[in-house]
Amino acid sequence: MVAKWFLLVLLGISCVCVSVACADEVKSELDRNQPIEITSQKLEVLQQQRRSIFTGNVVAKQGEMTLYADKLVVVLQKGQDQVERLDATGGVRVLQLDRIATAEKAVFYQVEEMLVLSGNAEVTQGKNKISGDEITLYLQENRTLVKSSKTNRVRAVIVPEKKPEKQ
Repeated sequence: MVAKWFLLVLLGISCVCVSVACADEVKSELDRNQPIEITSQKLEVLQQQRRSIFTGNVVAKQGEMTLYADKLVVVLQKGQDQVERLDATGGVRVLQLDRIATAEKAVFYQVEEMLVLSGNAEVTQGKNKISGDEITLYLQENRTLVKSSKTNRVRAVIVPEKKPEKQ
């Protein structure tokens, strides 16, 4: 039973990794067939509650994608052995090539294919950066929504690519 839960956790992590990258090209770069390695200081499996909880310097790595968090909770759907959602909290950081996403919390909803980054959320690719209180990525729709509170504002920094000069 523990092996089955572990495989479901790995499947869920790979979904988070694809989600955070924010671009169609990333999906082709991430090889879902590669093994996922998760390390933490503690793993607690709550079979009755259908949860697996990784705590303490959590690192989940698959290929070029790495997720860091203080805590990662994998929640399974009721009556099924499918991942419902993944909750990463505490210093959440996802790295993939030149892309970095950071937030205090990240929740990935498996069925909806939706990732919500909240609490000082920021996504950076190269010199381009977008930030807000909450960044929601709707993967099926290839759409991103960035929100901020009344006191803060959404901020985007877009650096145009320099084209080579003609001689």
